[in-house]
Amino acid sequence: MKQILTYMKTVKFKAKEDDQEILISADEIAEIIPDADMRFTLVILKNDDKHFICGTEAEIRERLGLGG
Repeated sequence: MKQILTYMKTVKFKAKEDDQEILISADEIAEIIPDADMRFTLVILKNDDKHFICGTEAEIRERLGLGG
């Protein structure tokens, strides 16, 4: 039986506060929450880190390959 390995791509996002770049892969994400003004999104990682990043929830999901 062949073993199929899937790799989640890591995507670079721009942080809201300090223009820092953050690398995130889909398998690290616990929750994605849109900000009130819809230009930013709160991403909560499984390790409990929280990052406000530039982009809508749909844009972030698309870049990570999670669908809309």
